[in-house]
Amino acid sequence: MKQTFSLLFTLILLVTNSTYANAFSCNNTQYCEKSNVEIRAFNQGAVYLNGQFTGQYTPAKLNLPPGKYSIGVGLEKEKQYLKKQINVLEKHTPKKPMKVTLSHQAIQPPSKWRALFVGIPSVYAGIGAKKCHSNFTQHELDEGYNFFKQNLREHIEPFSYGTIKWDINRQDLSEPVELTHNPDNDWYTLEAQQGLAQLKHIKPGDYDTIFLFWRAEMGDCSFESPYFGLAWLEPTSPDTLETGYVTVKFNPGEMGVKQRINKYLNDDPGVWTHEWLHVVIEQFYPNKGVSVPIPPKDKLILHAASEYGYTYPWMDWYKDLISGQVRQGKGYSGLGPETFLDCTIRQQVKKQCKL
Repeated sequence: MKQTFSLLFTLILLVTNSTYANAFSCNNTQYCEKSNVEIRAFNQGAVYLNGQFTGQYTPAKLNLPPGKYSIGVGLEKEKQYLKKQINVLEKHTPKKPMKVTLSHQAIQPPSKWRALFVGIPSVYAGIGAKKCHSNFTQHELDEGYNFFKQNLREHIEPFSYGTIKWDINRQDLSEPVELTHNPDNDWYTLEAQQGLAQLKHIKPGDYDTIFLFWRAEMGDCSFESPYFGLAWLEPTSPDTLETGYVTVKFNPGEMGVKQRINKYLNDDPGVWTHEWLHVVIEQFYPNKGVSVPIPPKDKLILHAASEYGYTYPWMDWYKDLISGQVRQGKGYSGLGPETFLDCTIRQQVKKQCKL
């Protein structure tokens, strides 16, 4: 679980699952007294101002100078995102506040993200003088595919308050793929040049991320290396066909694929979510000006969870990174729902981003 911070003077009282009292949340008592904007929605949700999480939940009060703003609400139960433009005027005062209600008409349609799952029946590499193979059966690839879909639809979509909707495709390869061996660290990896070689029909802009699933070990042939998955951190590189590129090296061991997946679901359920986050949070969105957590020196953003008070298996960390609710200083950082509405990797390739 993530670390608890004393952030809000909160007066929210839930009455039922779908209704709540009219008491407001705000940063502190004095802030409440000076607030000139009241925000409500048809159910409880996290309040965003110009795409940034405020730390408050509806019904909420904000103290805003005159000007135009975007108000967003991420509904906790429905996992939907509401958005409304407002214009605060001089006449809006604590005694005569602007009252903003976000209804069902404010629900934002999701941004479509296209994913390609690539099942790899066979990989090979030379180990010493021997040529080793490791293989998946069709049924085992099907199990991996179901595990993959579960992460995208049960983690990434709801964590984004429904601003991401995955269009998932699948294409298993027909020919064995050669792994790359790095003698410096003794790692075996599935590089993009090999992993994409049989996908000649794919063009830049076709997919947001391609995920490849291969077996790490079979019998006395082992390509075991100290990682579960690898994500290429620059998703618009020509080396990866200008798409996100993720490889998952899966080792079922003696328990078998299904049982190993069940163990992951119990112990570390977000492994696919983890690799996808590497694709978007390390360089892609920060390069577009999105505020993300600041990692310690020589550490990737996604691997800084413990520095922000989060603990294994990191699901709260993934959720807060995606929803933009990681506490940082006096505010919050992370990606946030509107980031996904404004730009996908495919849109970037096609020069259609709003960011």
